[in-house]
This record gives sequence, structure tokens and C-alpha cells, in this order.
Amino acid sequence: MMAFAALLLAVNIGKFTRWADSPQGYFMTKSERAEWSRLTTEAGAAQFVDRVLAQRGEGFVDEVAAAAKAADDNLTVGSRKGSQTLRGRIVILLGPPTAFSIDTHQSAGVKPEYVRGLASWRSHDVTVTPDTPKPTSELRTKFPVDYIFTYGKRTIVVAVNPTTGEDRILNAHMAREVNELLEAAAEARAAKPNQ
Repeated sequence: MMAFAALLLAVNIGKFTRWADSPQGYFMTKSERAEWSRLTTEAGAAQFVDRVLAQRGEGFVDEVAAAAKAADDNLTVGSRKGSQTLRGRIVILLGPPTAFSIDTHQSAGVKPEYVRGLASWRSHDVTVTPDTPKPTSELRTKFPVDYIFTYGKRTIVVAVNPTTGEDRILNAHMAREVNELLEAAAEARAAKPNQ
């Protein structure tokens, strides 16, 4: 019932229906997301978006567009744009990682060639590790490729389906930590808009 009510609500905000799930929308704070969920008209959504973008400072729209393009160019898998994935959200909110690698689990039938073009992403070296043992769990079978992002001493592993481009963090503890980290990045940007 709640999903149906949310769908009806989303229809009323017209062209902004998917904005909250866009690279610009990733930068909403928790309180802004709560406010967004109460919007019922396209005009109200337009005012909200204009206000949020203005609060993020000059250049924000261009900066986010460039980060989204980099995510699309380098993290797109299958027909799913990189900027519309968790892995894209991570690099859009946190910036480029200090290191990046891909574990392809080749023995699971994934060929390293599907990651073509990633070697030049943001001038980072990309390591493709093709000989990892075959995944055994059902989730690992569905998501056999690991995108490994390193930010200083923090490592984030995002499991990816090489056919659909779907992704998720399989470790529940890491998923919670990453959600908190992304929320903190959005809060920091809202607090200091010109960074």
C-alpha cells in the first residue's frame, strides 16, 4: 500500500519524479530527503530543486554533471549507466578513489574484456584479477564481479552483475558504513557549498 501511495505522489511532481535518484539528488541531506518526500506538486518540486542547487554553490551543477559523465564513461555495465548505480553514487559523492581494482571471478564465466576502457579512468591504475575462485553463494553467483574502491585506509567493495549492471554491497556491516559515509558527504557539501 505504501509503495502505491508513493507512486501516486511521485506522479504529481512531473518531470522531477526521478530527481531524488539523480546525481544531483544524491547530495540531499537526510532532512532534505524528508522534505522531498512531502512534496506533492511539480511547482513545489521545482522550487525545492532550485533552492537546493542554489544552496550548493556556484559551479555545483557543472561539477556534478562532470562527475556523472565520468561515472557513465567508466562505470557503465550492461545498459545501466554508471551514474545511476551505487558505484557511481560512491564516486560522485566521495570523489575519485585513491585506488581502484576489479575482481572479475573469471572462473564464474565473467571475461575481463567487459571492463574495457576502465584502465584510464581518472588516471588510476586498474587491476583486473581474473583467477579468483568461483563464487559459491546465490548472491555471489548473481553478483560475481567486485569493484573495489579505496579511499585512504577505507576499502569499499561493490558486487556487480556484469550482464545487468545491477550492484550492491554484500556485506551488511560495510553497507551500513557506506550509507553513513555517503550521508556525511552530502551533509558536508550542504554545510560548505563551494567545495
